Amino acid sequence: MQIETSRFGPVELDENLFIHFPWGIAGFENARRYFLMQHRDGPFQWLQAVDVPELAFVVCPPEALGVRYEVPGKKTEPIRVKSHDELVILVMVSINREDKTMRPHFRGPLLFNSVSREAYQWVMEPWELDKRLRLLPDETKQKEASPDDAG
Repeated sequence: MQIETSRFGPVELDENLFIHFPWGIAGFENARRYFLMQHRDGPFQWLQAVDVPELAFVVCPPEALGVRYEVPGKKTEPIRVKSHDELVILVMVSINREDKTMRPHFRGPLLFNSVSREAYQWVMEPWELDKRLRLLPDETKQKEASPDDAG
């Protein structure tokens, strides 16, 4: 299937690669089908909406930003995760092109079931951050994330 995008032009994609967000993403509830595109060689990817050509988010694994989430089992139930291996977590990142800074949106991680290709945004309460977000020691971080990798 050919998908039109404003950033990448037309993209040919198998519908089996679509990721379904049954409730959309906060602020974009009507866009429910997305796909991931790798961005260069770094940890960043684009989460591109299938049906809204101009809607795409920069995302990356939380480990690339030096954090890990402790996801309670009840948070994976909406996307029917059966084992820990099925769960993929990505963090949306805003990039300021002027000063090349990035702002990770830690309170709204995206939880994916890699088998069913279902996902949703876990919008965390402020108190959950202290309980569910852990800083990783420097030696366990994946590649250091740089704003230049996402721009």
